[in-house]
Amino acid sequence: MKLAFGTDHAAAEVRNKVKEYFQSGGYEIEDFGFFGDGSCDYPDYAVKVAEAVISKKADRGILICGTGIGMSIAANKIKGIIAAVCWDEDTAKLAACHNGANVLCLGSRTATLSELCQRIKIFLGTPFEERHLQRIRKIEEIEKQQYRK
Repeated sequence: MKLAFGTDHAAAEVRNKVKEYFQSGGYEIEDFGFFGDGSCDYPDYAVKVAEAVISKKADRGILICGTGIGMSIAANKIKGIIAAVCWDEDTAKLAACHNGANVLCLGSRTATLSELCQRIKIFLGTPFEERHLQRIRKIEEIEKQQYRK
């Protein structure tokens, strides 16, 4: 499985450890950054990961910022992305099996390295349950509509 991976400056301390853990488990990872020092703008990395998932260059996306919230907001602006912030193992499982999430968003300030890796592992290992497909189709219909005042 190929993963698109992106972080912001808040995840600088965990980024390489998370990547190494999954690479050692056989996952192929394309890392879209952040690679610098100082701070950065998380939407830049959320969009890169989302575009890799939509274009099928990656099977799933993993985004880590301070809370996961900003990354999920930005990634969900890309048509076809279902990005979910997951606060624990249960939400990681449900995001995959009930919501068909293709991007997992996590917070480096809200979880330990071990918890981050466990949530990713559960997310990647949980199949989507087809009985929820009707709801995903409705989300796709919402994306097609243009809302105006």
